[in-house]
Amino acid sequence: MASLKAFILFLTLLLCISQVQSISHEGECDHDNIEQDPEFLDIEEDMSAFQEGRALASYPNFRIHAYYDFVDQTAPSSYASYIKNDLIPPIVDYFEAALKVKSPVIGALKLSSSIGNICGRSTPSILKTGVSADFFIFYDTHAISGNNIASSRYCYLSSGTKRPLVATSLINRNGLKEAKGDLLLHEKNMYCMMHELTHTLGFSTSLYNYFIDSNGKRLSGHLKKVQINGNTRTVLDLAPLTPRLRKFYGCSTLQGAILENYGNSATAGTHFERQYFVYESMSSGNIPGERFSEFSLALLEGSGWYVPDYSYADPYSFGQGQGCSFISNTCSSTPKFDEYCSGNARKCSPLGRGGGYCGSDSASGSCKFIRINEDYDCENPNGEDNARLPQLQVFGRGSGSRCFTGDLNTRKSTNGATTFCFKYDCVGSGSSTHVEVQVGKNKVVCTKEEKKFIDGYYGSIDCPDPLTFCSTVGKKFCPRGCMGRGNCVNNQCQCRSGYKGIDCALRA
Repeated sequence: MASLKAFILFLTLLLCISQVQSISHEGECDHDNIEQDPEFLDIEEDMSAFQEGRALASYPNFRIHAYYDFVDQTAPSSYASYIKNDLIPPIVDYFEAALKVKSPVIGALKLSSSIGNICGRSTPSILKTGVSADFFIFYDTHAISGNNIASSRYCYLSSGTKRPLVATSLINRNGLKEAKGDLLLHEKNMYCMMHELTHTLGFSTSLYNYFIDSNGKRLSGHLKKVQINGNTRTVLDLAPLTPRLRKFYGCSTLQGAILENYGNSATAGTHFERQYFVYESMSSGNIPGERFSEFSLALLEGSGWYVPDYSYADPYSFGQGQGCSFISNTCSSTPKFDEYCSGNARKCSPLGRGGGYCGSDSASGSCKFIRINEDYDCENPNGEDNARLPQLQVFGRGSGSRCFTGDLNTRKSTNGATTFCFKYDCVGSGSSTHVEVQVGKNKVVCTKEEKKFIDGYYGSIDCPDPLTFCSTVGKKFCPRGCMGRGNCVNNQCQCRSGYKGIDCALRA
């Protein structure tokens, strides 16, 4: 009875947090950041890793044990199977491949038999006998009202390095839907649960104070209050996160990663600021075409607990090279940077995933950005149903198309500018770089930013600047480094036996 009461209290707290959240997204990956007194576990860790000059390969692989016995038994069997067999395993594989751990658990990760409950649930018997893992996470599913998708928290930290050892994620069945073969929904679900796992590994306001340096000593001074445009903002100043951001923006005076200032404790301080990280997976909310970038991995490295392999980061270019003025930008009705938008016309998202319309959300303040509409998503196989000149375009996951703007039409009255999904290739190097855009049977060669007309059609398509396009929007890559389930060869995943998909995230 006591364990049941504890669980009900825990669930109630999660519900309260999800109801406060009000960002206007289709669903929230809402991190549960309840102010909690940390519980520490006395466990033997290998501390020899805290030595200078060790190479990535010399650290052991991060071992994660995912536990599913708390998946709601009232859920349809297909939903439980989706969580246990299709959604969570590729995420576990990703983090086990992308992260090395500095202080692995020696022997088994084990809780005392006297610990009857963890995070509101009865302690799994497997944790009392011990598991060969550095991190244990149990997944819990329930049907909860509201648009909250998932809430996560740690349960135990190690008494030595203070690294999270045991955590939980509560998944709302009404928020996270079974994909049932819908690849775009599956991708959305995957990014959401990667987001949640990242919170439990270190991206949480309740964990920043436990971050350690290269000698295993507690960090201090890395959580700062700074002035930006006359407003006091919180930043995380971590190596290597801050140096990577300075190089990325071209701003040597940047004081750290700016954290979200909107919302309650489930949002503010525990995400990257939406204005500067619109499409980054660790900003608040869920948006099509987001990326799990080097900055999320760099924050985990900055905790002092992990060493990432950055080849598993998605390329990211929102704000790249825009300088310090991008950080001090206050946004207005006339945007100073192409990353932001105005007006009502359909345009391409800054990362080129698809077309959408200009808008904002509660976390982005006055800064408006292109929110991809699923109907015009280049990776939506049904996108041609809403496309102008569908016979000229290419849609579908893995089709290799990107979003281009233009007013191409078969009639003299062009109906104005819109977005198109065309296949393309970046050819050449340096100043000879050009973009070859396949428009139906026509190949359009873009050597500079200009409008290109096509025989037999009215209007034109907008050629991008080749050097910029090919290094950002048009840069081809293996999504999430093939999730640790294959090799990236010529920017395409070659999946190991048993896996398939453009990112190897699916079972064959």
